[in-house]
Amino acid sequence: MINKMHSRNCLMALCGLLGLAFLAIPRMTDRPARAADVPVLQEPVLQAPSSAVEEQRIRQDIEFLASDALEGRDTGSPGMREAAEFILEQFRAAGLTFPAELPDGIQRFSLSSLPELGEQNLLRGQKADETLEWVIERDYIPCSFGGAGEFSAPVVFCGYGIKDPERAYNEFEGIDLKGKIALILRRVPGQTRPGTLYVQENGNIDTNQAALRTKLTNAREQGAVAVLFVNDVFSTREGKDELLEFGYGGGAAGKQIPVLHITQKVASGLLQRGLGLSLEDIDRMIETELKPASAELQGLTLSGKADLKLDLTEGQNLIAVLEPSDPAIQETIVVGAHYDHVGWGRYGSLAPGTHAIHNGADDNASGTTAVLALARRLKGLSGTLPRRVVLICFAGEERGLMGSKHYVSAPVYPLEQTVAMINLDMVGRMTDEKVTVFGVGSSDVWKPWLDELEQRTELNFFREKKAFGPSDHASFYEKQIPVLHLFTGLHEHYHRPHDDADKINEQGIRRIVDLLTGLTLYLANAPERPNYIENKQWIRVGNHAGGRAYFGITPDLTYAGAGFQILLIEPNSPAAHAGLEPGDRIVALNGQDVATRVDLWKIVDAARPKEVLKLQVHRGDTTFSCKVELGKPR
Repeated sequence: MINKMHSRNCLMALCGLLGLAFLAIPRMTDRPARAADVPVLQEPVLQAPSSAVEEQRIRQDIEFLASDALEGRDTGSPGMREAAEFILEQFRAAGLTFPAELPDGIQRFSLSSLPELGEQNLLRGQKADETLEWVIERDYIPCSFGGAGEFSAPVVFCGYGIKDPERAYNEFEGIDLKGKIALILRRVPGQTRPGTLYVQENGNIDTNQAALRTKLTNAREQGAVAVLFVNDVFSTREGKDELLEFGYGGGAAGKQIPVLHITQKVASGLLQRGLGLSLEDIDRMIETELKPASAELQGLTLSGKADLKLDLTEGQNLIAVLEPSDPAIQETIVVGAHYDHVGWGRYGSLAPGTHAIHNGADDNASGTTAVLALARRLKGLSGTLPRRVVLICFAGEERGLMGSKHYVSAPVYPLEQTVAMINLDMVGRMTDEKVTVFGVGSSDVWKPWLDELEQRTELNFFREKKAFGPSDHASFYEKQIPVLHLFTGLHEHYHRPHDDADKINEQGIRRIVDLLTGLTLYLANAPERPNYIENKQWIRVGNHAGGRAYFGITPDLTYAGAGFQILLIEPNSPAAHAGLEPGDRIVALNGQDVATRVDLWKIVDAARPKEVLKLQVHRGDTTFSCKVELGKPR
C-alpha cells in the first residue's frame, strides 16, 4: 500500500502555490487503481508563478475571451475563430505540442449554422373527408435543430421516444415507424412517481433520455421521416402550453429530418382522431402502468414542410499535448473545457427577446482560462510524465456537446487508452471557498485523492457521485472513461448578457487550477489506471445544490492578521444583504472568536440554511455588529 503520510509530507500546499511536486512512479500496470491509492510525491520540480502574477494573467485571459469584440464566441463565428487563435497561441507559448495528425492543433467538424425560418412552412392533416390545417407560431413551430424539407406520411405515437435496452424500456418495439411521422412527448414517463425508472426520488429526471436530440436520434434510427414533439402533461400542469422559441437547441447536427413542435391541442386532436384517446388519456395510461403505449394513428395522414435556410459551418476542437516519457506508452489523460458560448443569444439565451452579446465569462471563458493556466504550470514537463496529458478546448458544447461528441467518435488518441477525463465548466464564480465536484462515483480513486487535495488546497468540496450531466465530460463517461467535472455553481447571469469578466473571481480560478494540477499529476503518475464505475443516473445541474450553506464571501488570502478579511462579496448574497463590504474583517461569529478562515468555516459548516448568525466586524477604525441569514447551498 502507498504510504499516505509520506505523500502528505511531500505534497506542497497547492493554495498559494510556489512549487508543485510531480509524482515519480516506479512502474505502471493495467490493473485498475485501488480506492486507497494516493501516489507518492517526490521533490518539487515544477515552479508555478506567484499567486498575484497568475491571477493577473487569468484576469487578462478572461477579459479577452469574454470581450465584446468576440461577440459571444458562437461556434463557427469570426469571434470564435479569434478565440481559437488566441488559445492555440497560448498552448504554443506554454511549450505544448500538437498531435502529429493535427499539426495546427485543430480538429475540424461540420455543424449547421443557426438557421433562418423561411416563409413556406406548412402543416396539414387528412382523415377521410376531413382536412385540417394549422397556423405557424400558433399551432406549431419548426425546430431549428431539425432539417429542412417536405413530408407526407401516416403518424405513429411513440410515447416519450425512449429506447433503453439496459432498463428494458423501448417505446419503438412492436411498431413500424419506417417512412412515417413520429409523435413524441417531451421529458420522461413517471414524473408523478418519483423513484421510478427515469425520475429520481428528489424529482430530478434523466436528462439524457429527456433530451430532444436523443429522442430525435431514436426516431430517425427507426426510419421516421419527420418528428412532432409535444409538451408532456406534467410539465404544463401549472402553466401555459407554450411552443419552443425558434432557435432553441441550436442548429442541426449534419443532415437531419424535419422536426416540429406542436401544441397539446393539436396533438390531442390527432390522438382523438387516430386512437380515440385524448393526450391526457394516453398520458394517464403511461403514468399509471409505466409501460409503452405506442401505436399508429389509424386513417390519419399529415403533410407539411419545414422551410429552414441552413448552411454548414465549421467547429474547431483545439488539442495540445504533453507527450509521455516513454513513447511506447499510450495511456492518455484528457483535461478539457468548452470555449464556445451563445453569441448574440439567438439560441440558448435565458433572456428571451434580448438581442445582445452574451459574453460567457463564467460559461465558459473561466474553464478555458483554467486549462490555459494548467498548460503554463506544466510547461517543461513534456517527455517527463509516465502518461500523456492532452488538453482540449471544445467547440459546440452549447449546441449539444457537439465538439466532445465528435472527439469521442473520432478520437485522436485511442479511447481504450484514455484513463480519465477532467472537465471544467463554469469555474469562475467561486464563493465561500466551495467547489462542486461531479463524477466522484465514476472511479474509486477520486475519493482518496480529493481527501488529500481538499486538505492541501483548503477548499470545501461538495462531492456528487453521479457523472452524467450537461457538459463535455458526459461524452467521455458514455465511453466508459472515469470523469470529474469541476463547477462553482449557477448564478443569475447564466446564459444572460451580463455574464461578464468583471464578475469573475480570478483568485477562485487560481485555486481551482491548484486542484486541477494536483489531479492531473496524480493521474499522470498513479501506478495503475483508475477503475471505471458505471452509474446511469443523471443530475440536473440547475436543480443541484449541496454542501456548505450559502454565505457569499471570498477571503483575502494575502491578509496575515487575525480574523477573516473579505476580498469579494457575491451580489445578492446573504453577506450582501447583511451590509458587509469588501475589506471588512469578521472577528467573531455567534460569540466565538474568528482568528482564521478555518474558525469561520467551522461555524458556518455547522449551521443550516435560514439560520441567522451574529457577526462582529471591523471596518476601518470602527467595529460593529450585524446579522446574516444563511442561504440554501449553491
